[in-house]
Amino acid sequence: MAEFYPWLAFTHIVGVVLFAISHGVSAFVAFRVRGQRDPEVVAATLELSRLSTGPMYVGLLLLAVGGLGAAWIGDLFTAPWVLASIVVLVIVLGAMYSIATPYYMRIRQALAPDAQPRLTGDDLARMLDTRRPEILLLVGAVGLLILIWLMVLRPG
Repeated sequence: MAEFYPWLAFTHIVGVVLFAISHGVSAFVAFRVRGQRDPEVVAATLELSRLSTGPMYVGLLLLAVGGLGAAWIGDLFTAPWVLASIVVLVIVLGAMYSIATPYYMRIRQALAPDAQPRLTGDDLARMLDTRRPEILLLVGAVGLLILIWLMVLRPG
């Protein structure tokens, strides 16, 4: 089984890269959409973010399967840095999902062609006037830095 460890570590890293690249699209959109006032531009920009979620979840699956598999085969599953990494990943994913998803879903629904009542420019401006992108960036960046620290230094 030990011969699979490098392949699982490789899968983990490929998943991290795919997740980061795909998630970068959503991060860009979070900042870009805030300055827009044209409902069609906002809807199209949010659609770009939605399209990036498929590859993002594939990346998340690969990083989880590769990381958990490598930890299992490498007999590292109970190492403090591995357990801490899992906890940090779950907390960051949960926080980012709960901060971002309801907010952007509300905007998408308000911009839907059949939405009633129709969204005015002022309504859209009020919805988009938020510091949510900065909060998401802070949560994601701190979580990523902690994960990198755990993976590189392997404390415990």
